This record gives sequence, structure tokens and C-alpha cells, in this order.
Amino acid sequence: MGMLQLRPIEMTESYRKKWNIYGEDYVCLFKNGKSINNSVYRVGGFGGDIEKDYFLLLKYVEAYYSDTITKKKSEKRHLEGRWCIIDKNGIEKVVFESFKTPYLEGGVIYSVDQKYYNIETGEFYCTSYSSMKSKQYLFLNNQFDDDEAKRGVMKINMEDGTYELFK
Repeated sequence: MGMLQLRPIEMTESYRKKWNIYGEDYVCLFKNGKSINNSVYRVGGFGGDIEKDYFLLLKYVEAYYSDTITKKKSEKRHLEGRWCIIDKNGIEKVVFESFKTPYLEGGVIYSVDQKYYNIETGEFYCTSYSSMKSKQYLFLNNQFDDDEAKRGVMKINMEDGTYELFK
């Protein structure tokens, strides 16, 4: 296991112009002094703590605006930001659709749109509009699940993702 680093990147002026890129705060992820992948990131408002087991970065991908945003061909190209969960080894675990905002809940658990998932397995736990945490567990109120057999309070071990349902 090596040390992760975020290093600033430089983009050529022609690439910036072609993709309508502004700003200078783009970074790449490095491990042991070597680039991990070809992804372009930004830290964003609540991401980038590369000391954690899992952290969030905004990943930027080449994209085109639809005609509802602009009909000018020269303005369609842009770098689209997508939140991305990355593990302590620099591996992208989950990349979200544009405009989706995930939250790291602790350990292997994340949520997006009040839906809770396991980062490692992708397992969906439940939809919950209220939660509570202890040092080891995340408790989710699953009272409105479509599947009545899954309704109750879900107790999830944040370290390994195992859970128990209290009806």
C-alpha cells in the first residue's frame, strides 16, 4: 500500500479551448509517484481526504450539452463533473451520474437520494429518510419499503456491511 497524492495537471491551451475548460484546479491521482489512471479530478467542496479508506472526488469526463442547454455547436463540448468514490488504493469504486450527490456514511456505506448502498458490493440496503449512527453501526428507518417483509429498522455494520433487520 503506497501513499496517494493529488497533483495539479496542466492542460494544453488547444484542449482547453476545444472543451471549453476554465479554472486551474484540476488534479490527477498518483500512488508511489506514478499516475494511477487517466482520470481528471477536482476536490470539490466536501471531498478529497485521501487519508481515509474511502473519499470523494469530482471526476471530469468529456461530454456534450444537449440542445436544451445550448444549440451552439462550439459551446456543446465541456467537462462534466461526476462525484466518484475512491478507495485508499486509488481505485474508483462508484462513479455517479452528473448532478447526483453521494454521501459517505461511514465504513463501506454510502447514500444517494436517501438510498443506502455498500461501496464494495453495490448491494442496495434500503431507502430511508432518517438515520442514526453509533461508533460501529448505522441504523436506518425502513418503514416505507415497497417490500413489507423488509420494513423495520436496519442495523448495518459500517465496517463489513453486514446487517440485521428489526421488525
